[in-house]
Amino acid sequence: MPKIHLLSEELINKIAAGEVIERPASVVKELVENSLDAGSTSIIVNIEDSGKKLIRVRDNGEGMDEEDARNSVLRHATSKIQKEEDLFAIATLGFRGEALASIAAVSKLSILTKQQQTREGFNLIVEGGSVVSSSVIPTERGTTIEVHNLFFNTPARKKFLKTDSVELRHIIDVVTHYALLHPLVSFKLFHGGNQLLHAPVIENARDNIASIYGVHVAKDLLEISYTDETTSISGFISTPYTVRNDRQQQVLFVNNRWVRSEEITNAVYKAYHSLLFVNKHPLFVLHLHLDSCAIDVNVHPQKSEIKIEQKEQVCFSVEKAVKETLQKNNLIPLVDVEFERQMQFRPVVKKSVQKNDGKYTFEQSKQEVFHVKEESPDQSAKASLPLVLGNNILPLPRSFPIMRILGQIHKTFFVAETQGGAYFIDQHAAQERVLYEQFMGQFMKEKVEVQYLLQGEIIEFLPGEKELVEDGKEVLERFGFFLEPFGEKTFLLKTVPLIFGRVQQPDFFYEVLTFLKEGKEKILERKEEIVTRMACRSAVMAGEVLTIQQMEAIINDLAKTELPYACPHGRPTLFKISAEELEKKFRRKG
Repeated sequence: MPKIHLLSEELINKIAAGEVIERPASVVKELVENSLDAGSTSIIVNIEDSGKKLIRVRDNGEGMDEEDARNSVLRHATSKIQKEEDLFAIATLGFRGEALASIAAVSKLSILTKQQQTREGFNLIVEGGSVVSSSVIPTERGTTIEVHNLFFNTPARKKFLKTDSVELRHIIDVVTHYALLHPLVSFKLFHGGNQLLHAPVIENARDNIASIYGVHVAKDLLEISYTDETTSISGFISTPYTVRNDRQQQVLFVNNRWVRSEEITNAVYKAYHSLLFVNKHPLFVLHLHLDSCAIDVNVHPQKSEIKIEQKEQVCFSVEKAVKETLQKNNLIPLVDVEFERQMQFRPVVKKSVQKNDGKYTFEQSKQEVFHVKEESPDQSAKASLPLVLGNNILPLPRSFPIMRILGQIHKTFFVAETQGGAYFIDQHAAQERVLYEQFMGQFMKEKVEVQYLLQGEIIEFLPGEKELVEDGKEVLERFGFFLEPFGEKTFLLKTVPLIFGRVQQPDFFYEVLTFLKEGKEKILERKEEIVTRMACRSAVMAGEVLTIQQMEAIINDLAKTELPYACPHGRPTLFKISAEELEKKFRRKG
């Protein structure tokens, strides 16, 4: 007797539904995508019991006639593609022809739809994949789909749903992401009659983000605009200080499709690599536009994953775009004691020289300004760097502000006057950033500057460490540590990194040796962590008294770094308080 037999259409639909419809949010996603493909400008989502009892999506799109409505609940019935070649240039969100059939197989589904040119609409009711009724009834243009009692006939699937709060959050994420993607479409989301989200039609991208994430988030975002031969990137990223404890507010769109990509997300993190505080995550809303023939969206039934033909190049472009945006903006936090009252946007990014209103003047020295030239990593000439020698005025490069050092408070912070306010600088964080970039630059070029120890440092190794040192000799020398054999288990440490000369260098050597025990390849992978620790321990500490000249030297060095506004751990190096805010504090201004 044969063991292999054909499955029933009903069972096939339930199996397919398991791949396409994972949870209530999957239903919302598929229905919202259909509404967007239908050209809707208004989408209203109503849910009850976190989507388990009811999901209703109403739009004002083009609607369907009776034949299309009946075909829409059949498997592999779609208007989005017609031939094999269409799979390689998909422009619509839906295309597989599985969504409605899968939803109908595991729920009680109702479709009410009407086209503009018809006088009446059509209503179709499907239960468990079978049509139970249909009728012609009056209705407005567009389509309303109701999904009742999701997974009523697949209790195993229903049993594995998460808590109501988790399922609700997934639904909110879906609607939020598509509202971010389509600012010219009005979105509303209701749960049990309570409005959870309203994203009206807003042309300005920052205002659209404000309507969803809030004014205080949107005003601090940095705008990205980048194009190269393979990739066009636009959107917004957060400053290193307006970060989150989780990754909830990280949204990626590729060719107007909301997707997840660990590789692209990692590229964003690489751009932030020494700016983020530990266990903190940046917010970003990124739009990538690639050649449609260079991506494959037909990877997974839920269409949330894609394959990119030139993945490495695209990731490189993303990292470069984010890094350039961080570098070209003034990332100094601005203390704003009244920002809770502000309902308009005032981006943190400001020009370093503000318009002088004549009330508070900033007197710069009349002493001669000398100019020195730097070279960028690619050896191309930069703009000259103005430095003032012999006094406190510090005109600095890029967007780094002009300031005059006034002094030190609590043996920890510098205070500096600037146009329209004052800066407070963390002496440890500032020098930590300087040392980190100086050493990392030398390390990457394999030209670490070293200082020779007059007598050398005798180091005796434990059993097994001698072989480790001998095997990792080249790696240790890349970090600036040169050793000579000095006995059976003893070596003489001859050189140490010049930049980190203020600390007991053998301690650094032992730290590097600890990483070396994990393998030569591993130590190079963790170079960021190693150099950050070395820079942290070498930088001036809180409690150290510095002269004005020493403070000036740190600030001048900080100005030459690529990312001067945060230490390698992600803490800010300085922040500004404006004269206007001081006036408010002293009640000189309402």
